[in-house]
Amino acid sequence: MDIHYQPTKSVMPGGGVARRPLHVILLADCSGSMMGAKIKALNFAIGDMLQHFASWEREQEKTILVRAVAFADEPRWHIREPTPANSMRWRELSAVDRGRTFMAPAFRMVGDALVAGQASRGLRPVLVLITDGLPTDKPADFNAGLAALLSVPAAREGMRIAVAIGNTARSEALTKFIGNSSLPVLVASDVEQIADQLHRASLWVTNPNVRSTPILGDDDRQGPLIADISDVVF
Repeated sequence: MDIHYQPTKSVMPGGGVARRPLHVILLADCSGSMMGAKIKALNFAIGDMLQHFASWEREQEKTILVRAVAFADEPRWHIREPTPANSMRWRELSAVDRGRTFMAPAFRMVGDALVAGQASRGLRPVLVLITDGLPTDKPADFNAGLAALLSVPAAREGMRIAVAIGNTARSEALTKFIGNSSLPVLVASDVEQIADQLHRASLWVTNPNVRSTPILGDDDRQGPLIADISDVVF
């Protein structure tokens, strides 16, 4: 099923060459606890995020290339090839019945993909981790998987955003993933806030001067201040 599919076109005036695209990789929790209303809300929230990206592409005459990993007992590419947001047909994610929340293998999968794409010099992607639970991985395994991801310069130097679905999902693991004391974990306290927090994440991705603003259930810490869009786009 396609979610919020609105094909658009973006043409550089005079046939000019656009700047390098911004790469966004979503890491979506599809464990058993996401079944039902959560996974449905997440699918629609991602659809809204892609609409925001597509609008930004038209206005800025730049390109956002999106990939997605679904993870539970094991990770899999939901969208393997970097795909422009303005032409993407989002396929619904499905939760895995009784699936657990193994994050480390997903980190390794993304790291391997970024290593393979390092011919794109200066690539600094945005990684967005979305989960409703604590990692099932043993702490040593989680740390090793995250270390493998961060050993890749593109992942280490890019922006990493974490969205926790439910207050109990906010954890030291997500703080470690972000690795930036000025960037809070975005918390969707209930299903209705999933779209709000993913929209907020999309603003962090596309707005060069954005600071986070309080949302119900959030604290007063500020999000990232990006001095110029070149901080994340090369």
